[in-house]
Amino acid sequence: MIKKTLLLCLTIVLCQSGLAQEFRKSGTSGFAFLQIPVSARYAALGDAGITLSNVGADGLFVNPALVVLSDAQLSLSATHANWYVDTKHQALGVAYHLRGVGAIGISVINFDFGEIPRTANYIPGIFEPSANETSPFAQQGSYTAGATAFGVSLSRSLTAQFAFGATLKYVQESIDNYDASNVIADIGFLYFTGFHSMRVGAFLQNFGLETQYANEKFKMPQQLRLEISAELIGDLVSPNRLTLIADAAQANDADERLHIGAEATLMNAVVLRSGYKFGYDYENLTLGLGLNFMWSQKRVGLDLAYMNHDLLESTVRTTVNLEL
Repeated sequence: MIKKTLLLCLTIVLCQSGLAQEFRKSGTSGFAFLQIPVSARYAALGDAGITLSNVGADGLFVNPALVVLSDAQLSLSATHANWYVDTKHQALGVAYHLRGVGAIGISVINFDFGEIPRTANYIPGIFEPSANETSPFAQQGSYTAGATAFGVSLSRSLTAQFAFGATLKYVQESIDNYDASNVIADIGFLYFTGFHSMRVGAFLQNFGLETQYANEKFKMPQQLRLEISAELIGDLVSPNRLTLIADAAQANDADERLHIGAEATLMNAVVLRSGYKFGYDYENLTLGLGLNFMWSQKRVGLDLAYMNHDLLESTVRTTVNLEL
């Protein structure tokens, strides 16, 4: 049954890949902030990682099926990134294991555009600049814009080899006096094949109906991902290990994309990461560094991610993980 489900997902991706050749769909969906990678670990691996191990509360943003695999009863994840043109992207997640249920979690993602100057065009004879005014536009104060997603997640292992997770999200965007909102869902699966440490995963992200901004309807940024990963050196519990990840994604507003990531862990303390994104117009190389250590008998992880962008400035993302 599990193999049939994964095969069905793969068939859907391939069919949509063929249809994607017919026309470009970039910019045809709304709530674009949901497409920005949240976790620094995930971003450093080139947006690959829906089959990662030991993710803790990071899994709430990457694939909720991963959350139940954490050893910690309580885990927290906090991320901050300065995005393009002085905007900010931040996230906070908390996951908790409940005996007999699995793991539950809550999460919030916030995108802050900051204050934006409000301007108006001069109209000859009706609205004209003063004698000392040199600007071609009239300054009329400022306005704000932002976006937020609140999520509630459940993650559960059905067998020793198979886990699933789901997140129900309320998303909201606003700009000046206008706003839009919707309820959407993420659904993820993870399957350990039994061949060494190889596992495969599937993740359907931002599934929901259309919503409306003022008088304009738009669709959600839905995406279906399939991924395979394995340790080329060591295994999932080895202190020294090298993990390779290959990920295929089909979004409803873009052509098919591929993500390749590699993660080298040394003595369970220092982690080096790199990734490459295929199918993007202006993004490609990603790099990252992770440090894991104990602090007051609590396991702490600090992750940094660098993302190269061809036209806009490169960005750095920071995530702090805490396991209790």
